[in-house]
Amino acid sequence: MHGGIMLDTTGHRFGDESTGYSEFGPQLAARPGATGWLVFDQRVHDLCLPFTDFRQTVEGGALVWADDAVALAAATGLPEAAVTEELAATEAVAHGTATDRLGRTHFEAPLEPPYAAVKVMPALFHTQGGLVVDGNARVLTAADEPIPGLYASGGAAAGISGHGAAGYLAGNGLLPALGLAFLAADHVRGQNPTSDDLTADSTPA
Repeated sequence: MHGGIMLDTTGHRFGDESTGYSEFGPQLAARPGATGWLVFDQRVHDLCLPFTDFRQTVEGGALVWADDAVALAAATGLPEAAVTEELAATEAVAHGTATDRLGRTHFEAPLEPPYAAVKVMPALFHTQGGLVVDGNARVLTAADEPIPGLYASGGAAAGISGHGAAGYLAGNGLLPALGLAFLAADHVRGQNPTSDDLTADSTPA
């Protein structure tokens, strides 16, 4: 988002880092060693500090810092020539004097030393899909009949994501977790009204 780049174990970029992480993950998994280094600078570092997961990464000591491209290659164990080439190429694109060979159209600003890098390995975060539910979060049979007493929400239920990694948008996991859980609780309460509910329902409008 802010201009960081991802290098694989050959020291080269391999995709448009501004795409969604669900789409980018399989690209990294297909690279040699299924490992990459996310490279950014002090500006990007400071912009990301409001995010708890980033702060935890920093506090955990996962970042390495380097004063220039040569030092960055040494700190990450990546080929010096490739790292130097990629940093120069992305700087030119960020300045608008070149076109990115991988199709990335937005670099918020050129990366400037000192550089920071963190090792990245892709992993399966969650599945997309699950049990089919109705508008009350009740699990449905193959005949579209609700199963009495069985509800599903979050990753256990079919959500609103599309097919494949590109079908996921940030928040698609939390949305059905919160929304379907609310619908399920509301339906259960409607099936088992409390004395307070009955009193409220009998109060004249």
